[in-house]
Amino acid sequence: MIRFCLISILVSASIISSSGQGCHSSIKGRVLNEEGSPLPQAVLAIGNTDLITVSDVDGNFLFRDLCAGNYIITVTYIGYENQSVNVQAGREESVTITMVPSSTILKDVVIEGKQAVKAATQTTASLSEEELHMLHGKPLGESLKEIPGVNALQTGPSIFKPVIDGLHSQRILILNNGIRQEGQEWGVEHAPEVDPFIASQIEVVKGAETVRYGSAAMGGVIIINPPPLHQTEKIGGELNFGLMSNNRMAVFSGLVEGSLKAAPKWSWRMQSSVKKGGDYHAPKSNLSNTGQEELNFSGALGYEDEGRGLEIYVSSFNTELGILRASHTGNLDDLQRSIESNRPWYVSDFTYDINHPNQKIHHELLKVSAFHDLGALGRINVLYGGQYDQRNEYDIRRSGRSARPSLSLNLLSHVLDVSLDHSHAAHSGSVGINGTMKINTNDTELTGVRPLLPDFQQLSGGLFVLEKWKKRKWIVEAGARYDFQHLQVLTFIDNRVLIKPEFNFGFLSGTAGATILFNPRLRLLSNLGLSSRPPHVSELYNEGLHHGTASLEEGLMRKDGVTLTEQTLIKKEFSKKWINTLQYTDDNLTLDFSLYWNDIDNYVYIRPSGTRLTVRGFFPVFQYEQTDALLTGADAALKWKINKHFTYSGKLSYIYAKDTYHNDVLIFIPPTQLENGISFSLPSAGKLKKFYVGLNMPLTFRQNRAPGVIYPEDVGADGPPEIFDFAPAPDAYWLLNANAGFTLPLGGHSLDVSLSGENLLNTSYRTYMNRLRYYADEIGSNFIVRFSYNFLSH
Repeated sequence: MIRFCLISILVSASIISSSGQGCHSSIKGRVLNEEGSPLPQAVLAIGNTDLITVSDVDGNFLFRDLCAGNYIITVTYIGYENQSVNVQAGREESVTITMVPSSTILKDVVIEGKQAVKAATQTTASLSEEELHMLHGKPLGESLKEIPGVNALQTGPSIFKPVIDGLHSQRILILNNGIRQEGQEWGVEHAPEVDPFIASQIEVVKGAETVRYGSAAMGGVIIINPPPLHQTEKIGGELNFGLMSNNRMAVFSGLVEGSLKAAPKWSWRMQSSVKKGGDYHAPKSNLSNTGQEELNFSGALGYEDEGRGLEIYVSSFNTELGILRASHTGNLDDLQRSIESNRPWYVSDFTYDINHPNQKIHHELLKVSAFHDLGALGRINVLYGGQYDQRNEYDIRRSGRSARPSLSLNLLSHVLDVSLDHSHAAHSGSVGINGTMKINTNDTELTGVRPLLPDFQQLSGGLFVLEKWKKRKWIVEAGARYDFQHLQVLTFIDNRVLIKPEFNFGFLSGTAGATILFNPRLRLLSNLGLSSRPPHVSELYNEGLHHGTASLEEGLMRKDGVTLTEQTLIKKEFSKKWINTLQYTDDNLTLDFSLYWNDIDNYVYIRPSGTRLTVRGFFPVFQYEQTDALLTGADAALKWKINKHFTYSGKLSYIYAKDTYHNDVLIFIPPTQLENGISFSLPSAGKLKKFYVGLNMPLTFRQNRAPGVIYPEDVGADGPPEIFDFAPAPDAYWLLNANAGFTLPLGGHSLDVSLSGENLLNTSYRTYMNRLRYYADEIGSNFIVRFSYNFLSH
């Protein structure tokens, strides 16, 4: 190859020198994957020159001002083999370069034309289709923990809320097939109502993406991409089945898709999944009442022609989750005993029954999107999303009223996005507007109690502009956004006087970043994001028992039993985040290393503030507060192909957090995590293909920057003014996990089989980020077998 490149360069030079033509030629083309989908941000370099460019969102690239002759173009893209092609400058036809997935780096799937556009200078990481297959059956939040820098705020063994670089809840935006996911904002334990089976790729943007998506993206964006609809005459699909030993859970999903014979430009897909599991168990005890049931459905219908397209998408997510029975204590002694004994105060035999306390969640989504190419102006995109989210939470109630929910929340939301994306050789960008309406209501006639979260109505709108410039080895990007929000809250004073305070907020966001391409293998990304947001209604006006976390909560505008309504008392969060990422990739080594600094004024957090005896039991009390905070840290991922069979992988996540106003620590910050893994693979072993076996050892350190401890029996109704916790941070722990799998070709179809073992040593441990760690250990050993039969026709 080196000799060929040298000869080609010499021949090109001789042609150029003999022709005497001016250097005004160009090379244009497109970078695609094997399925014909574009690969944005692929790095293209012309050999023996310093000319480097990057493909745009549609995979297009262009080299200008070249002398006539032949050139060697090298293309690199993470997850794909490097490609070198010989191209003649000046020819009119476009060059198509098809990338081949790497055999040692799992393939990233990029969605054709409909993938959510992200900033070019933002740090991203993703779970590919193959990685998602290895995680089937797990909740979204737990699956995302595989990405460095992404943790989860847990509530028991089955509820996971994503945490990106220490931020979660209202600061993290989830894009479900291009739609802002609504319904996860009522509490820190509200897991996203998303079925991971719909996704072929899940991508995490770690920077502040508020310029494009608004204040909900202050901490980052989770982009859930389903596979593209395919125009094909044959019907194809996929069937998945899994069994998990720890809670004896079974999982099944099915997908079928095709095109309409009478109208081949129309394609369709239908997908469904179901799961049922009983109580999880820790190494030393059963975790009573932690069963779960889930039934989901989604369907899509799409039309695509040259330069225009339409898609209609619907989904229904339905789940019932048991809440650890031992987390609801009847008195101070039960709560104190749970923390001191390291054993749940309530333990019963395994069962599939889901008793009280529990949650029932229903989430319905409708999406209608369309695009149309406007020639030189670019592509206009219009998207409407409607969502209905219902959450019923059940408690153990007296007088036979347990069948009535103690909390019944209903959220109806509408969103309309309109954007214009343009792409040219030297620059590209977007300008857009969006509007959102949310109506939240409580069914108090059904519950018979005052709601934790009050009724509210919210109207918001935003306008943004984002522009990117490319010049040789540089990509420079800048953008700005303005948002306006109107909020009306319906709440009570003294439990009987209804008031309707209204608030109006205006806030700005901005981003500036640059990427320098040192060479085709090495690049540095740097991005500074400025973003702000007003506190969410739950942070302002929550008051009462939160069943999911077995705690009482009080919002920022609830002080000493008084409900506040003055807007001047509401302070907006303001974040200044700077993130720098160094990426290196070649045939044997992939490295991704990030450093970030996030200074947040008026940081909203929830902390222990006391204990209280109520008619429903004895509970810890948590209060929302604001302070100035600093979060800095590092994330790293390394994959090294030792030889053609063995591959080493490593991950690191570290966060340092500080309350800069009080010169103190912050609570609920993920501890340092380190993971090492080794895998062995064979392209084929007899009739088996893609055979692999691997071991990995995640190590979680103790959170040494946790607050001091005051046990429940020593706290009293009103705790001290300084930050504290009811129990010490758990000790460090390490786990041993293993996995193996292979693909069995079956004619034109295939069967993937995998076996995983988690916590093989049955280690007893607790996770600092689990809100129910006061009451029980994490789950013990878990063995998972998965079968995936693929009969896709494309």
